[in-house]
Amino acid sequence: KRVPAPGAKINITADGQAVDTAYLAFTTSPHEECAVEAAVQLVEANGGEATVLTLGPAEAEEQLRYAASVGVGKCVLLPIDTADWDPQRTAAAITAAVQGLEATDGAFDLVLFGNESADSGNFQVGVRVAHALGRPMVNGVKGIDIDGGTARAKREADAGVEVYAVPMPAVLGVKEGINLPRYPTMKGRLNAKKVAVD
Repeated sequence: KRVPAPGAKINITADGQAVDTAYLAFTTSPHEECAVEAAVQLVEANGGEATVLTLGPAEAEEQLRYAASVGVGKCVLLPIDTADWDPQRTAAAITAAVQGLEATDGAFDLVLFGNESADSGNFQVGVRVAHALGRPMVNGVKGIDIDGGTARAKREADAGVEVYAVPMPAVLGVKEGINLPRYPTMKGRLNAKKVAVD
């Protein structure tokens, strides 16, 4: 998810009804940044390829290229021309895109989301996509292990740690703190410029 960069000055439009994004810097939200890192770590440990998908304006390509610079192999931008998207529309668009990608590339073992949206704090999009795809879903994930065709998702609970064993393909909502996202290297940044954004 593309969110205003921390510390950025937020200006309001002349009519006072919206945020003026003309000079606003954007970044990837912390939950999604951790989801990207989790995907890259899973590929490093188990093989395969990570694909990152975002819904946003053409400028969101910058966040996709950031993901490519840390090890994601494929980038997909679902272009929109307005920021007025609710969780239902967002989930429907992502579901359709995942189904389209899977029709050509085969099913994703895992679809990772940030645990919650950084702007409104809702937890709906990942859950809605999981339901639409008919896949098991665990939210609040702070650890992921792959064991054959099973994903073991760990999340914190009052009594310690809960572990959910879910058959893949599955959907997981990654919580900030699952990992420490890596910084892109110079080589990674240069390689990211060559990655095609579909």
